[in-house]
Amino acid sequence: MSRFPAPATLNRLSADPRHQSGPVAGLTIDPRRPWVPEHRTQLYYTPIYASLHYEHRLRYNQLFGLRINEYGMMLEEEMTERLLAPVRDRATIRADAELARAVDFIRSEEASHFRLFAQCNRAARPDLYPPGQDRLFSRLPWWAKAMFRFVGHTSHFSAYGLWYVIAMEESSLSLAREMKEQPETETLGPLDPGFTAVQVEHARDEARHVPIEAQLIECLLAATPAWRRAIDARLFKAMLKGLVVPPRGGAGARVVRQLVREMPELKDREEEMIQAVLGLRHNPAFMRSLFNRAIMPVSFALFDAIPELADLGERMAGYDRRAA
Repeated sequence: MSRFPAPATLNRLSADPRHQSGPVAGLTIDPRRPWVPEHRTQLYYTPIYASLHYEHRLRYNQLFGLRINEYGMMLEEEMTERLLAPVRDRATIRADAELARAVDFIRSEEASHFRLFAQCNRAARPDLYPPGQDRLFSRLPWWAKAMFRFVGHTSHFSAYGLWYVIAMEESSLSLAREMKEQPETETLGPLDPGFTAVQVEHARDEARHVPIEAQLIECLLAATPAWRRAIDARLFKAMLKGLVVPPRGGAGARVVRQLVREMPELKDREEEMIQAVLGLRHNPAFMRSLFNRAIMPVSFALFDAIPELADLGERMAGYDRRAA
């Protein structure tokens, strides 16, 4: 018996408007306040961060908050739908009518999350998000688009894409909890309540998505032979390298460039900041902040139960393998 609520129970919640996320009425975002916890940003993990003036750190925090929202939008647009449609069509899932219905709910809700984050970013910075432009920092290079297409195609017979999605869902849940329960930042003052409200609203659906996705993973793993799991594990670890190592043309560097455009007095430090972001691949504290058991307990428990991921800690710095 699964340790998670039954799909039928979760589906009843999904069908109840009282448990559904939606647009935040009268949303306003205060440009005088930080928008996300400081340790959720990249430069925080570099010596440069403390050397920046308050106004520079505040603007960087705000731009990175927009980038965090965009990351959720990017996953929905580029990966989640491509992944869930073929998963929903697999015989193992179709055999469980309630689990298949749960996937349908997730697909519909993820589309609404895209609109929620777009609403937030446009309310915060309408100058950066004119009508028709929802993503500024998360526009993908050709190789990343190809990777997501590959993940979607292989989801007809593999499960490794879901392993990443559930970890990201749990990460967003932990962000919402933290922002709600710890509204005071380290050096920038209290978080903006509107930005927090959006994260909390988003988490209402994600709280159901995580147990559903966990059951999808368990169901698919039970029907997957060892040789296929070994291939999935290799693909998962390869995908992690492409997604968590900050590239020069990635969103983190784009945030720095936008910061310099808005605060040109930082122009002489632009390359220094970009190099600091690129150097995070060698920063254990930063890499552990992306994946760790405190923010991803369900995902890590699932990884613990997959023998082929015994060496996952070599690629995922925060993974501390435990007995399943």
